[in-house]
Amino acid sequence: MQIRNFLVLQQESPLGSVVHATPFYEALKRAVPEAHVTVAASRMAAAVLQHNPYIDHSVVTPNPFVDFRNAARAVRGLFQSLPNGTRCMVTTIGNQRTRLAMLSLIAGDAVRVGYTLAPELYDLPLFFDPERGQIDGNIDIVRSLGHHVPFYEPRIFFTERDAEHASRWLESLAVPPSMHRVAFVTQNSGGQRNQWSAARFQQAICRLSQHGNAVPIFLGTANEAATIEDLRRSLPNRGISLAGKTTISELAAVLAQCDLVVSLDTGTFHVARAVSLPGVVIAQAWKSPLEWLPVEHPRYRVLRGPTIPEAPPDYWIEEISADQACEAAIELMAKYPADPAQRMERLQHSLR
Repeated sequence: MQIRNFLVLQQESPLGSVVHATPFYEALKRAVPEAHVTVAASRMAAAVLQHNPYIDHSVVTPNPFVDFRNAARAVRGLFQSLPNGTRCMVTTIGNQRTRLAMLSLIAGDAVRVGYTLAPELYDLPLFFDPERGQIDGNIDIVRSLGHHVPFYEPRIFFTERDAEHASRWLESLAVPPSMHRVAFVTQNSGGQRNQWSAARFQQAICRLSQHGNAVPIFLGTANEAATIEDLRRSLPNRGISLAGKTTISELAAVLAQCDLVVSLDTGTFHVARAVSLPGVVIAQAWKSPLEWLPVEHPRYRVLRGPTIPEAPPDYWIEEISADQACEAAIELMAKYPADPAQRMERLQHSLR
């Protein structure tokens, strides 16, 4: 029996976790083209998934960790709205919480599959192996249902309006098309110890601007804007800062029209990967890169020092030098030169 009706509980809030779930939706729809897929989403998940063509409906529901009763009512309503036939409740990586397992249980009669801390409540519980990576782990949900599906890269989609907003911001740089548009993500989300010093970012940005024919584009949240401005004041080429000015869809459209990203291991890097932008990621040494990062992908360079068992309280990524970051960036800039045609191809790949 092939299941065609799916309700996915996508309630996590970290941006990177939601981006890493997007291959699941593509794998599912390609394996079962007639599938009906509804997502009971957090606000972050809805922002990432809102234009995804592999999803039929994405609905923001009350936070089950704050308001379980109303979350349950909303999820039951979505479950009952699914077409007739066997229904499947799914939880991707990052949604293992027992409260979500209970939510799936009270929604109605369904096949329950995915990642959970309450495997006794599931028909097909999966157990995550970080060494295989989050993307393959999420695609394993489709495989567990009997479908042979390949690996898919993350994808984020956006509208023409998002692309037009992004184009106007980038055109304000007033630089020739032959200059490399390099996106810099200098701040992390605060959830992990993976900072690189402002002095090293300054050195790298100056070198790439002066010798790499690059113009910097700074990305981040509104809370990070002041810190980014402090860094920009020290640069000979200040570029532009879009910190706090973009939605997730607009952020994706900006990155699609850049040529390279140099980033900490944080959510914006995963958005860059989701629009196929080449990049350098400066990664922490205390965590295996295999869970989150494209370690062996030709479009990316993952810079990471020797493994340490855990991050000390004062940990900064000082084992990576500015020269290492520059050399990796220059290598990728030679391999993927500034090219308006490539920017347009990335745009078209993600437009809805």
